[in-house]
Amino acid sequence: MKKMLFIYFGLSLTTFVVSGCGQPAASQSPDPSSYQTQISESETLTLTLDSKTITIPISNVDSVKKYLDQAEPHERASERNRIQTTSFTSASGTIYGDIKYGCGIKLCNHTLVQIKNNAIKTIPLFSGSILTAHAFSPDKKYLAVLLGRNEGTEVIRQSLMIIELDSFTLAELENRNDVVTMLTSADFTTPILSMSWESETTLKAVIPDTTDYAFDTLKNWKAGENNTKEIFIKVT
Repeated sequence: MKKMLFIYFGLSLTTFVVSGCGQPAASQSPDPSSYQTQISESETLTLTLDSKTITIPISNVDSVKKYLDQAEPHERASERNRIQTTSFTSASGTIYGDIKYGCGIKLCNHTLVQIKNNAIKTIPLFSGSILTAHAFSPDKKYLAVLLGRNEGTEVIRQSLMIIELDSFTLAELENRNDVVTMLTSADFTTPILSMSWESETTLKAVIPDTTDYAFDTLKNWKAGENNTKEIFIKVT
């Protein structure tokens, strides 16, 4: 019996060696998309809120994942390490995070993250900007976000985004006239001096009362009487 086992083992070993010396297998280059998928699944973003730390997989934040996927493999880690986050909560405890990536000296790309009942939703904000303020509507159904973009050291132009929090998409506006369109576009045309909710569906924005929004006009306005006007933005 032992002899038979020895013969069988020898035959198997011979077969293995012969097959190993046969035709070499064709070499295959690693699939770059597979490599990136493996990396992104292990990468995370960290939100810090009071004494709590929250970790989010980068694969759940599509805009950030796409940005990192464009980086060369040797640059990916350094780009990831440059990402910054800030956090805040609603009165009900829903967590929000501003993910800042692709930053220059002052301006960044932004994605806003909502974490509610363990579900993660995201919405990209206007790129190349600074998030300067946010305000929840009285019924907590909407979030107004104020973004700024500096022009030198004397003029900062701003734009507004109003987000419907249940769907986490941009809110529909009822009174989309030329001024409201200007304030809610990604063009960053005029300073927005303040914003506040007047009711559950009406946001008030205060802007300079000028004939135009050229740099010199705004510079002179800032040095002069500083007359302002109120613009009311209504969501449906």
